Parts: sequence; C-alpha cells; structure tokens
Amino acid sequence: MPDYIRKINPQSKRTNTFKDAILNPDVFCVTWEQIPGRGAFETQQEEVIENARKADNKGKIHAISVTDNPSGSPAISSEILCTEIKRQGVEPLVHFALRDKNRNACESLLYGLAAFSVRNLLILTGDYPSVAGFQGKARPVFDLDSVNGLQLVEAMNRGMEYETMGKKSVLTPTDFFAGVAISPFKQTEPELMGQYYKLKKKIEAGAKFLITQVGYDARKLHELMQWLKVNGYKTPVLANIYILPYGVARVMNANQIPGCVVTDKLLAKLDEERSAKDKGKQARLDRTAKMYAIAKGLGYKGVHIGGHGATYEMVEYIIDKGEESASKWQELLAEFDFPQKNGSYLYLKDEKTGLNSDKLAARNAKTSNPPIYMLSRLAHATMFNPNSIVFKALKPIAKSADAGPKMKSAFGAFEHINKVALFDCMNCGDCGLFDVAFLCPMSQCPKNQRNGPCGGSYEGWCEVNPDKKCIWVKAYQRLKKHKEEDSIGEYIVPPCNWELQHTSSWLNFYLGRDHTAKRLGIKPPEKKTASKEPPKVG
Repeated sequence: MPDYIRKINPQSKRTNTFKDAILNPDVFCVTWEQIPGRGAFETQQEEVIENARKADNKGKIHAISVTDNPSGSPAISSEILCTEIKRQGVEPLVHFALRDKNRNACESLLYGLAAFSVRNLLILTGDYPSVAGFQGKARPVFDLDSVNGLQLVEAMNRGMEYETMGKKSVLTPTDFFAGVAISPFKQTEPELMGQYYKLKKKIEAGAKFLITQVGYDARKLHELMQWLKVNGYKTPVLANIYILPYGVARVMNANQIPGCVVTDKLLAKLDEERSAKDKGKQARLDRTAKMYAIAKGLGYKGVHIGGHGATYEMVEYIIDKGEESASKWQELLAEFDFPQKNGSYLYLKDEKTGLNSDKLAARNAKTSNPPIYMLSRLAHATMFNPNSIVFKALKPIAKSADAGPKMKSAFGAFEHINKVALFDCMNCGDCGLFDVAFLCPMSQCPKNQRNGPCGGSYEGWCEVNPDKKCIWVKAYQRLKKHKEEDSIGEYIVPPCNWELQHTSSWLNFYLGRDHTAKRLGIKPPEKKTASKEPPKVG
C-alpha cells in the first residue's frame, strides 16, 4: 500500500469484515442499505455518515451498503461517500451501477476505490434514468453489463495487463470482493428462467456473493437456494429484507420501482395495518424480523436490510427479534404466502411445508416462431455456419471485398440496408443477433443487455418501454420452440467492440474479427509473406 494512501486512509490495513463475515459458516452476515440523495451538504448525507458511526460502535452490522443513483437520478457519488464510511471504521459495500459509466470510467473508479481500500462491490446494471438531471434526462451508457463488469473486476484482481508503445506491463493486483443482485421473484417463465440463465453467467464471471431483489414470497426465496444446490454452486446469498410501509408498497405494487414485487394481497394487508395507532410501524418491523428468521432457516448466509428512513434502533430491533425467532422459522412461513397471479416457479409446491418440493414444475410458456426468425435460422445454418459449404465458398469472397475500400464500403452499405429493415440494425459491427435469437440487443434493448435480461421487466414487458416485450422474453419463446432455450446461459458474451462500429459485421464474422467469430474459432485469413529464398543467379 503506498504511503500516500496510508496517510489519507488510516483504515487501509484493516481486514475486510464483510468478506470475513459472509464467508464464515458461524456468522450470519448483516448489511444495512443507505440511500444518499442529491447534493453534497444535505441532511440525508449526514444521516448516512451518522448511521455508519452507530453501526461501527454497536458491532452488529458487517457492512454499510450505499446505493448508486437509484431510479437513475443523480445523487452524491457512492464511491466517494464509501471512502468516508471506511474512515468511520465500518466496511462499505459500494453499489457499482454500470448505467452511467463506460468501461474506461469503470476501470478508473475501481482504481480509486482500490487505492482507498474500499473493496466490496455490488455490480449492477442500474436503473434506466427516470428523473431529470441537469436540463433534462441523462443519456444512459450501459457499455458493460453486470457479467462484463465482474469480468473487469476479476481481471484487476489478477493484475491488469496492458500495453503502451509496444511494451507490456502488469498492474499490481487489486483485492475486490464483488457480488451481484438476483431477482428470483419474476412472474412469467421466460423472465424467471432468464434470471437464472444470467445468474449462471454471473457466477462463472466471478460473483462471490448474491443479494436478492425485494419480494415477500417464501417459496421464491427457497427456490433460489434449491437452484444453487442443484447446480453445485456454493455462492453465499443475502436475503433482501425491506422495512415496508404502505406508501412505498403502493409504489412497488404499481411497478414504479423496477424489480421490486409487492402483490395486491400484501398491499391489502399493509393497508389494514396502517389503521393502528402507530400507522403500522410495529407490524412492518415484526414482518422484517420474521423474514430475517426465515432467511436464516432457509440457509441464507445473511440479510440485506433496507428501508428509507430506517434508524439504527429499528435495524437493531430486527436483528435481535430475528435471532429470537430463528428457531421457529418454519412456523412463520404461512405469513409469507404472497404468490403472483399465474406466477411461474421452478419447482412444484410442497403442501406440507408451504415451500417447494424437489420436483420440477412444468414449463408451459408459449413459444414463438415468426417468419423472420425462421429465415434467420436458415441463413445462419447456410451462410454463417463455419462447417457449411456455403461459408467456405464465401470466405475468400469476403476477403476480396475487404481488401478494397470501395468494395468494402459498398458491401457494408448493402448489409446495413438489409439489416436495418429486418432487425433495426445500429451498425455496431460486432453483431449480437446470434446471441439473442436474432433480436438486436443494441437497438431493441434500452439497456443493451447482451448476456441476459436485466431485473426490471414486469410481467414480460420492458422496464423502459412497457408497451414492448422484453427482448429476452421474446428470445426465450423463439428458442423454446426449437428446445434450445437453455442455450441462453451457455456462454458469456463480451461487451461490444466499438472499434468495429460502422463496419460490416458480415465481413468481421467471416474474417475472424468479431466476438462470435472468435468464440467459434474462425481465424483471420493468413497474410502472405514474402519469400525468403535468395534470387536465382544466371
């Protein structure tokens, strides 16, 4: 650790209490979420620091979690705020949303966090901007998705390699401990399966822990633990237990906070509870404590406590009451029976326990096979299959077209006209059609998700454009028609290579330049080298 950092950050040598807690089988890890607002000197920011001080003094909380511009609205930098939390003596957990940062900005911010020994990250896609910033809404970035973000962190932990002026260097490895969010509360089969396909990629990309989205269905919480066990994953999970007042519940019920699920049945119960003298405060604290107990009973490694305006005293009550109730967690399950209408589950229900049996539920989602998809599959099998005769015949033609600027330009224009008409192509040059059942993730997904769905869809509809189906739902339906839906989770798609923008993706594929060609092992044409034989004399 450089001396200049030790002077600034006296806590830099401390062990990572959050990492130690979540990996210790004898400790039930607790994090407490803070939501800082806009401005630099406001009361809300002071409250976050004061909460961190109390957490450090009491010793019952293992990390203070700080959100990163929830709802896409500008707020004080979570990275900077977390360095101050670190100075207070408690371990921070940075919500690192990828919505506003390109890959260079991500790398730069991570360098800064590493230097100040802020090591715990929750890598998130991020909410689409919904609140106006300076002179209107901000343009989102979404250069990396959460899977790619994890890959960046893993590369930095190994020691980032880079090249400058032909000289290769390796940076000092970082010590990040990165996790991700998972939304097991999705209603429809395509959405639910999409979450698990993407979770598989997240774990393979290096996720060290998981935190669930907000939901109140005990079967769904159990389902996640079953899926991890069946697939042989030992990744620790924190259950998101939110102190839920009626006003926030109504907003969640109306799908105004992406990914959070509050059913009509639960909303009605909260409506009844607010008629009490304390407006339902005790009931919601007790509900959160019961969720604490259930999470512990189900095998979760800890809880992530959230709730706007929650005080330390409320959090401490939830911890103490939850521990007190942990031995009778099964008796509490009936209070968390809030299924969604026609909701999909991975497993059949066990009527005795109220949880899930080990028998897989039927997958009856509708399939889709539109003409454009059938045509695309046929074209792929003939023209873009490296083993096909047509591909082998076209490869030298592609090489010739690529050699001359005029021919290359004409070829690219012809391709772009066709792909705009068929796929609303944005001419990124590093085509993602093969990865999303011939749906363009750059033009048809507002978040440009290339590895699976974000967590914001609702009943199959896009978070950002609620009049349009999520492209990953459509992809699932298309692939399922051919019994290929599991292919969504088979491989990790790298971020778009913007060096290829406005070039022909067909040529890039045939000549081994784009990500699909590299995945399939298509090599660039060999360059002709001058003969080394000496000239003949006489």
